[in-house]
Amino acid sequence: MGDRHGVMIRPVCLADLVSLEELGEAFAALERARRERAIARNRLMAVRETLDGVLDEAFRRQSFAPIEHLFHREEMALGGYDRAVRQMAQARQRWNAVLAAFAHECHVMGSGPPPVGRLN
Repeated sequence: MGDRHGVMIRPVCLADLVSLEELGEAFAALERARRERAIARNRLMAVRETLDGVLDEAFRRQSFAPIEHLFHREEMALGGYDRAVRQMAQARQRWNAVLAAFAHECHVMGSGPPPVGRLN
């Protein structure tokens, strides 16, 4: 396709810009991170519920010796949740960057070809 000056202008193809594969991968990573964060949050809440129940019983009995392992489980669950939150933030940042690039490319595609003076 040529313009009125005879300059060949190749149509812009989405595959030349932000690939649909990259967009899909970023979205899939974000969804995976959301699921992993939810699983980690549920795991942490379950451990804390167990710990709360055991602590109530320990206060009642005035015996705290056998619950040390629950504090360790809580620390591990909290560490897993913190990692999941960081992964979620990274996935969200990647998704937002891909979306911003995609939006910019859509804007550029919608604005038409560059002026003839800008062509090399």
